[in-house]
Amino acid sequence: MGRGRQKAKQQKIARKLKYLTTDTDYDELAKELSEQEPGTGSPDPFADVDDQYADKDVDSAADAAAKVSPAAQADDLDEYAKWAAEAAAKATSGEFPASAPAAPKPKPAPRKPIPMPMPSALKPKKS
Repeated sequence: MGRGRQKAKQQKIARKLKYLTTDTDYDELAKELSEQEPGTGSPDPFADVDDQYADKDVDSAADAAAKVSPAAQADDLDEYAKWAAEAAAKATSGEFPASAPAAPKPKPAPRKPIPMPMPSALKPKKS
């Protein structure tokens, strides 16, 4: 209850927005658009912020690169490759214990049918 009033308000607002006529000042719009010459400025709104903090990003990126050298990354990959090869060899050689197949589940006992009520008009008459 009360949905009708809410819906009516929404329809009223929608009608106002649909039929609202505003006088657009095209001269002001042209001035605003012509202030920025085409091709100048960046389409990225955060370009100024990026420029401001660019030197800090370079320092932090250099620190991160210094922490993990390419040789260390290669060593990590080599260790993983060795481990993967050992695990594959164990799996194929039978070193891992084979899991026994699960015992088949017994079938559940059949259930008794649920008696359905029968209308008295359909019951057979006793003679």
